[in-house]
Amino acid sequence: MRLITIFLVLFISTSFQIPTNVLNTTLPLSALEIEKQGFNKLNSSLHYELNISYPFVHYKDKFDIEHKINIDIQSIMAFAISDFMKKMYHTKNEKGAIGLSFLNLDYRVHFQEHGILSIAFAKETYYNGLEDVRNIKLTYNYDYIHKRNIQLNDLFLPESDYKTRLHQLIKEKVGSGGKVKKESYSIFCINKDGLLFPLDYNRCKGKNCPHEVLIKWTEIEDITSDFIRSIELL
Repeated sequence: MRLITIFLVLFISTSFQIPTNVLNTTLPLSALEIEKQGFNKLNSSLHYELNISYPFVHYKDKFDIEHKINIDIQSIMAFAISDFMKKMYHTKNEKGAIGLSFLNLDYRVHFQEHGILSIAFAKETYYNGLEDVRNIKLTYNYDYIHKRNIQLNDLFLPESDYKTRLHQLIKEKVGSGGKVKKESYSIFCINKDGLLFPLDYNRCKGKNCPHEVLIKWTEIEDITSDFIRSIELL
């Protein structure tokens, strides 16, 4: 964890800071609150640019939970940045290109109620020497009442074949717009209306693939676990 923190501090301390005071003040003081933070970094000698936005969590009188969530988010940021740098150097050495490469990392909070935090991260990269901008999605789901990460199997009855059901529903919603890979359900966000499945080039192939697919709770109500009912989504 210390290495992750040092890695991020080095980037942030040499970057232009984005002043942010986007705090959710509509929540009670005892609730978890999210502040939007970020930084930009342009390295003209190595020809790359970073544009990073991330959520910083405040949780009054719950420092252990606050720290845990923020460390998890730092880990996601560190992975995105280190993966970008590694691929950028590889592409530069292979292609010999000297134009600008970039990484944009942004996020969206999908659920922040009943002790559940659900966030989708969008990682957009371009490597000079390659033709396409690539979009990769990451998700984070945390139960801050019981202090645990939420896995997909927590949401469904253990005897149900929920993976097959989800894959079929995602395929139906994408339709002829793209070819959905079997693991398309592997990342998800909890939403008040249903389960949201972000799609990227690793999960859906085709020019008309949607950015995300929503499966409503009513479509999977018969196979969802008591956990979903406990957070008042059904």
